[in-house]
Amino acid sequence: MKSISISTENNETYSAISNFFIDYYMTEANGDYVKVYLYLVRLLNLEKNITVSQIADHFNLTENDICRAIKYWIGRDAIRLNYDGEGRPSGIVLLPLKSYYGSEKREADIVRVRELTVSEEAEAEKIISDKKPEPAKKVEAKTTYTKSERVLPEKTPITRDDLNDLLHDEDFSSLIYMLQELFAKPITQRDQETLSYIYDKLNFDVDLIEFLIEYCVTMGKKNSRYMEAVAVAWYNEGITSKEEAKAQTDMTTGLVKSLYKQLGIRSRYPTNIEMNYIDVWTKQYGFTDEMVEYAAELAVAEKPASANFKYINGIMENWYKKGVKTKADVERVNKEFAESKAKKAAEAKMGKTSVGSINDFMHSDNEAELKEMEKLFLAQSGNRKESS
Repeated sequence: MKSISISTENNETYSAISNFFIDYYMTEANGDYVKVYLYLVRLLNLEKNITVSQIADHFNLTENDICRAIKYWIGRDAIRLNYDGEGRPSGIVLLPLKSYYGSEKREADIVRVRELTVSEEAEAEKIISDKKPEPAKKVEAKTTYTKSERVLPEKTPITRDDLNDLLHDEDFSSLIYMLQELFAKPITQRDQETLSYIYDKLNFDVDLIEFLIEYCVTMGKKNSRYMEAVAVAWYNEGITSKEEAKAQTDMTTGLVKSLYKQLGIRSRYPTNIEMNYIDVWTKQYGFTDEMVEYAAELAVAEKPASANFKYINGIMENWYKKGVKTKADVERVNKEFAESKAKKAAEAKMGKTSVGSINDFMHSDNEAELKEMEKLFLAQSGNRKESS
């Protein structure tokens, strides 16, 4: 094929892209990640700050997508984050790219490391590196506990040195960045300590923490206190992966959210008692979400100021005993109940009327007789007095 030349007809400006990026880095990255990196290169020519939100708007992506892209390039040593004196991300630095990135040897090493168990990871690090690995966050194999066996780790104050060490951990620094962007506020010391506790003590992996942050944002709770409460609840329930957390929160953001709205409960993580109620209604009793929501609607109509999960449970138990499955069944049962109530009321009224009539009859028939007996009694009394 004949070669072609590339030129321009106007005065457009162009951004210089490393050939290493094109030859090695770009081949493995997905399209959105590539777009974000190229846009970061373009931003080098702009003399103004920019936010993750603005980058997301430029590509019609979510802020989450941008944070994931930034995390991806941090993990490939293509960029790094700068921090201010408070340990908050303040800038993105594009790093020199390496020509050997993506070579067959390095790719084989990476695959090999992924296949090794956690206990072999330290030895693998020595194999793929020519120098002694720098101190990093200790990686421990996750232990599976039952709910009764899990002991919540103690939360201890974090020192500045500990925090600085964590900020050199690429995963942790990317989580800090994501937290700041999605919470849309400067990161405080408490935020950093909370994230450190979840990351280092509860031993949540990066995917699970990312999902945790997203969940808090979804619930409208952009603060570390709520994030820690949810993390502790997940830990106590034995949740160790994003998939398990998602399965749990699918109900939280669906049925529970609907029930909370009807009951006027402010958004929060559901209690174990509430979740047990829902498990019984949906799994043991077999009610659909629609029927549970309908029960809540009726509960609020009957008890506007005091309806709660316990009151709803009373309705659900009654329906279950009567074989109710649909709204039509509810109407049928209510109609039967109303008819039965009306019948009992009629029978009670009839019984009262009959007793009253008998009393009236007895009273009217005996009245004249009693008066006559009274006269005779008085007459006899008078005769006794005269004879005496």
